[in-house]
Amino acid sequence: MNPMHFRASLLFLVAAAGALALYVAPLSLVPEAQVVLAITFFALVLWVSEAIPLHITALLVGFLLIVFVPYSPEKVFSQYFDKVVVLVLGGFSLAVGMRRHRLDEYLSHKLLGIFSASPKRLVLGVLMVTAGVSLWISNSAAAALSMPIVLVILKNNHCQRGTSSFAKAMVIASAYGATIGGMGTLIGSTPNVLAQKFLTQEGLLYGFVEWGVRAFPFTVLMLLITWIILITVFKPEHFVPRMKKHPHPFTGDQKKVALVFGLTVALWMTESIHSIPSSVVALLPLFLLSIFRLITTHDFKDMGWDSLILIGGGIALGMAIESSGLSAVLAQHLGNYWQTQPYFLVLLAIGLVGVVLTSFISNTAASAVFLPIIASLAAVLGVNATNLVTAAALGVSLDFILPMGTPPTVIAYSTRYIHTRDLVKSGILVSGAGVLLLSLMAFFTW
Repeated sequence: MNPMHFRASLLFLVAAAGALALYVAPLSLVPEAQVVLAITFFALVLWVSEAIPLHITALLVGFLLIVFVPYSPEKVFSQYFDKVVVLVLGGFSLAVGMRRHRLDEYLSHKLLGIFSASPKRLVLGVLMVTAGVSLWISNSAAAALSMPIVLVILKNNHCQRGTSSFAKAMVIASAYGATIGGMGTLIGSTPNVLAQKFLTQEGLLYGFVEWGVRAFPFTVLMLLITWIILITVFKPEHFVPRMKKHPHPFTGDQKKVALVFGLTVALWMTESIHSIPSSVVALLPLFLLSIFRLITTHDFKDMGWDSLILIGGGIALGMAIESSGLSAVLAQHLGNYWQTQPYFLVLLAIGLVGVVLTSFISNTAASAVFLPIIASLAAVLGVNATNLVTAAALGVSLDFILPMGTPPTVIAYSTRYIHTRDLVKSGILVSGAGVLLLSLMAFFTW
């Protein structure tokens, strides 16, 4: 048997055996919650090990919830096209439109030129421009867009792999900027929209503005702190950077995509005025970009459906954890310990747990399991659920330490300009600063 197939089969059996052990164990849980706990363990092992594709595990979650809990197909399958999934689909359509007409590339080149006065400013520029793009498209796409531009800059300035501190700072800035930018808006990262899902289920108003007033200031401060850390850890060489102008003009199609983008964002930000749900607004770019022939059916097929299924599976598992009462039980156990701790230490602990979780599994999977528990924990502790869930959603996006932590760090590592020790050296400081800043802001300003 192929070694990879043997490993996958063995891990699948380990996941199944562990789930079966939890299913028959004499735990003080209602039967429904115990079955959901077993399914959660099974899914986590497969998501951590990636023994099978993540989206296949997400579909398997739905199958198991229907067969073994049992929930109705209507209750489970509706989660896979939840309004959160539609919201992310709208974000994907904007990303595809921008990429197809090279609007993202054009804007990145233009904006980076503003920061070309010195190497330190250019590192700041890469952080800010990549983060700005990542506010509206996935962090993977933002890093994939900015990294080639960064590599061209490094080549034009004769920066050597493994020896240039400026090169290390630039490559890591592209990765970190993409991850940090994804925290700034509701559609920037999957944990953000999952936070909205669980909070609206609690009857709380939570949209772009509610997320933005908490997360956007945090994002801006994180970018500045990360810049200081990068230029301190990897002190750039002294020289005047050489920058080439973008060769292509601003085209008519780019103007149309920019107009659709601006209109969509404006409607998202003014939901409280016109009362059109953000998920419904998310369909607008799909309609307009298709009507104006700015995207095609082929583009529609290329909109990350595996990621959308993963989100749907995460929502389905989160629904089961909450409706079975498992989240309340786990929250009660956490609350018994955390209830005696200062609120600031609780926020610190939530941030640290988020970093640890996303060191091993995707932030989508981590948030699907973590956020329902935190939503229940807020009631146990008697604190504001909106603030606690937002802190948890941001916390699972704060892993900057290992190459496999997030897709942008994988992209950075693949350039061979950096080693694992470089990421660890800067990532521990950035993750630590992020957890501390998140706790301080949540405690004093939210």
